[in-house]
Amino acid sequence: MDEHVPVLIVGGAYTGLSTALGLAARGVKPLLVERRPTTATLPKAWGLNPRTWELLDTIPGVTGDLLAEQAGPGYLQVVAGPSLVEATEPEIDREAILAALRALTPAPPCTLPQAKVEKVLRAHAEDFGADLRYGTELVRLEQDGELVTATLREVSSGREYSVRADYLVAADGHASPIRTALGIPVGGGGEVGYVYVVTFDADLSEYYEADRFTVVSVRGSGMSLIHDGEGTNTLWVDYHPDQGETEALFTEELCVERVRRAVGVPDLECRIRNARPFALNHKVAERFRAGRVLLAGDAAHACPPVGGQGGNLAIQDGYDLAWRLALVLSGQAGPALLDTYEAERRPVITVTVEREVELASVAEGRVLSAVDESQPIPTIGEMLGFRYHSAAVCAEPGEDQGLQENPAEPTGRPGTRAPHVPLTRDGSELSVHRLFGKGFVLLADGDGPEWTDAAAKVAGRLGVELDAHRIGTELADPGGFWRTRYGIDAAGAVLVRPDSIIAWRSRTTVADPEGALEDALTAVLQR
Repeated sequence: MDEHVPVLIVGGAYTGLSTALGLAARGVKPLLVERRPTTATLPKAWGLNPRTWELLDTIPGVTGDLLAEQAGPGYLQVVAGPSLVEATEPEIDREAILAALRALTPAPPCTLPQAKVEKVLRAHAEDFGADLRYGTELVRLEQDGELVTATLREVSSGREYSVRADYLVAADGHASPIRTALGIPVGGGGEVGYVYVVTFDADLSEYYEADRFTVVSVRGSGMSLIHDGEGTNTLWVDYHPDQGETEALFTEELCVERVRRAVGVPDLECRIRNARPFALNHKVAERFRAGRVLLAGDAAHACPPVGGQGGNLAIQDGYDLAWRLALVLSGQAGPALLDTYEAERRPVITVTVEREVELASVAEGRVLSAVDESQPIPTIGEMLGFRYHSAAVCAEPGEDQGLQENPAEPTGRPGTRAPHVPLTRDGSELSVHRLFGKGFVLLADGDGPEWTDAAAKVAGRLGVELDAHRIGTELADPGGFWRTRYGIDAAGAVLVRPDSIIAWRSRTTVADPEGALEDALTAVLQR
């Protein structure tokens, strides 16, 4: 008999692992297949931005283990010069930068390499019950209106078998054989540039702080050095196959010479561990869904790594798909909720990817300073100030269709990320974001007790997980930020989705709070 699973995930890197983790944590046991034998062993992408951290923090234990993996302070150090030996750090007020960040999000700085993040995601996904089969590849798939049927092959033995799934998530990278097989066109500029990535061993302790993630922009050379704070050194070298350069050019001798030049020590002892070309891609699929197959991560969009957004977008995609799929499979939401994934993510991602391409076109040495305001790098506003529009958001009358707002001046409008508010409960401090993630959350003003009563009745009638909290009574707002940041008056309320997006808002009390809340939740869930 064919095996049946609720969700089959093809691809075991950031996208696939975050999807599997998000589903398993919500009680849906997916099957993930990945042709590689294990998770990433090279550093690959570095760092989790605040939005990604906030999402992962909703799953018990994940961010605690990530923090345990991080040896250093977690923030990026950027230096520049003609070589590492001569590099200097710009004068910045780092404490002021961190204070500004803390005012907007509870997320700490994080510069962990992808290999360590994947290890944590995998461990927690398996702990929650996800079935992760490394060394297994997808051979072919077909679908009808009810199921996806996939033929899988064990790489080591060649054994093939079939699996049926209610849905399939294509997390199979920027080349995505699944996307190609489905005939989904891809827009964007394609391969907009190339770098050669050289990982090497050398004693650079004289020049680096051992536990600090450091980027060195080697001015005028087309090279950047990266030290991950964990003992791994990487050199990025501009690579121009369009000008006749080939992989054969990058011999071990040439790689050693480039490392020595970037470091500034002509006789440096070093050992090349790995050297490979890397394409800087600009791709956005014209559709993120084909029937019961959903594209996510690089299969749906790919961008140059200069601003560090590709891996973060991948994890965010996985999270966004997971909560939607879990609600649809449990019957709490209608199948049309899955259409809101593309409706929301594609416009915001398109802007982000185009921004990354802009960064790659102006980057000298391919890495920019996160603290130099003269350089057009992704800002905290771009990471936290996005705005979604879809049927899973109850828009307010007269709203524009803008995709961005300033997170330092939040409006509380539906479609925006729920603003950070520092609260206290029984004398203990917590961010409002600690309330999100498991299901829907109703935040009600302390002057409106009827909202929490309405939430209990609506949750029972619809069979939906909905927690209600009163701010001003159960939860204290010592800074007085709640009403201002969420744009409500006394006795108002907001409905927050599992992805911490405001789905609906009532600025003040209404005559029938139960009816208003039920209408909103029914619309958001596409029932």
